Amino acid sequence: MQKEILELRNLIKNRNIDKAYEQAKRLNKINKNNKEIIKILAFLFIQRNQFDSTIRILNEYYEDKPHEKDFDYYVNMGASYKALEEYEKSLDMYQQASAIDPDSPFCYTVPAEVNLKIRNFDRALELVNIALEKIYKSDAKNSIHFPNAIKLKTEINVALRKDKENIEMLKLLLDQQFHPDIFYLLATIDSSMIDNKLLDQALKHLEHNDSVFENKLDRFWFVHPLYFALAIYYEKRDKDKSEEFYHLGNNETMNSLRYNSFSYQKNISKIFEHHKNEINNFSNDHKIGSKNIFILGTPRSGTTLIESIIASNDEVTSGGELLSAFKLIDEFVNNKEDSKLDVFVKNFREQYLAKTDFLRGDYNLIVDKLPENFLFIGYLLKLLPGAKIIRTFRNPWDVAISLYKQRYVTNIPYSASFFNLGVFMSNFEAVNLYWNKNIQAEKNILDIRYEDLINDTDFYQQKIYDFLEIKSEFDEEKRRSFFAQTASIRQIGSPVHKKSIEKKDFLDKKSEFYEALKMQRKYWEKNGISFKSSDFFGYNID
Repeated sequence: MQKEILELRNLIKNRNIDKAYEQAKRLNKINKNNKEIIKILAFLFIQRNQFDSTIRILNEYYEDKPHEKDFDYYVNMGASYKALEEYEKSLDMYQQASAIDPDSPFCYTVPAEVNLKIRNFDRALELVNIALEKIYKSDAKNSIHFPNAIKLKTEINVALRKDKENIEMLKLLLDQQFHPDIFYLLATIDSSMIDNKLLDQALKHLEHNDSVFENKLDRFWFVHPLYFALAIYYEKRDKDKSEEFYHLGNNETMNSLRYNSFSYQKNISKIFEHHKNEINNFSNDHKIGSKNIFILGTPRSGTTLIESIIASNDEVTSGGELLSAFKLIDEFVNNKEDSKLDVFVKNFREQYLAKTDFLRGDYNLIVDKLPENFLFIGYLLKLLPGAKIIRTFRNPWDVAISLYKQRYVTNIPYSASFFNLGVFMSNFEAVNLYWNKNIQAEKNILDIRYEDLINDTDFYQQKIYDFLEIKSEFDEEKRRSFFAQTASIRQIGSPVHKKSIEKKDFLDKKSEFYEALKMQRKYWEKNGISFKSSDFFGYNID
């Protein structure tokens, strides 16, 4: 068995996660009580975002042998609880891990992430600094943990408004040793800090790395960030060159993913059918969820700006982009738990409200700003009838350009192709038309157009506050210091401006985008979605 375990470890070392996962599952079936295989499989579940499976398999193994719980157990459980937004449990696991091995950076990086999430920024900075100290003392500086920790510290510095410290840190690190991901971080923070020396280094590294690295994961770390960093650098210097690098970066993303834009539409159809047959007839106490606010729409449609406006007072805090509601509803729709409706509703309310109540703390209201919750508007209104929803709309071409310029990679895979973006925007349109027709909740939903918000921010700020019944005074300085862990991380600290309206980039791709959108409309028309006009929620698409 040691031979098989060594082979598994080599597969993981070489980042062949899928093959390692299949072999680990096979070995686990015939060796259910082998501790080493259990630990490897738990780790691989995490790599595949199967966090519930990690917790299940570890709890099953250690249930009757708690004395065997070791460092790996606590770290893997902590990482899984963090991903499932069980932050108290996550911190407890890492505290126990640090008691076993206080010199491991893992004991501090994830707790730093948790503290950043719960907006305890000073504690997050303290923890990430300890993690970096441990990394420097070990051999981890040459692993992916080092740039990940630097990225985390960069985000914490942004939250603390330490822009000068951020730039100095990144410049110093790049002077000591060039790293593609750190170069990318500098480009996103302030591309004007990239001098000719750094630019030459980046171009030389790109030429070398592009020819040397073939593995998809290696290219993600050593090639992909350079494409996007150079695209950002050239945006204000050479538009054509910038667009060329954006295309190269997104082509790299497409080559690394197995994304099928049409599978998304099948899931949407399942949501529609499930809503009609299951959740639509359910009703309950209208006060449930009255502390919860949802902001949803397409990514890059102004959700973060609205989030910053809502949270700039004494009554509201933000939980950021929480995955819990989406995940729980998605699992119910796809019958992964095969639970009855009343059981699901009870479990959803207990789990989701417990998580948001913890994040809400002493505030009266909490925001969940996961854009893709638009898929489940009808569910959210039934599950949390007291909740308020703000739905955002923006010119679809401006959304497409903005998405295409982001280095999303895995969380928004359709952003790497204007064809896929067009299909997605049509799917988004179909979903919202379905909800418009099948729900009656005008008092619970407020629609905001991004352009209207930009053009008359004061008016819409008050309209939003009236809708949410926020009595506290709006604080613009607090809005500009608001921190969000999104692609808008640097933009939100600026005054509201109109530069993001009517973008003129990638014009040679505009027809491809709109043709894909209109083509996908035909699919939805055949499936019962009625488009009463040729525009897109008031936006001209001709």
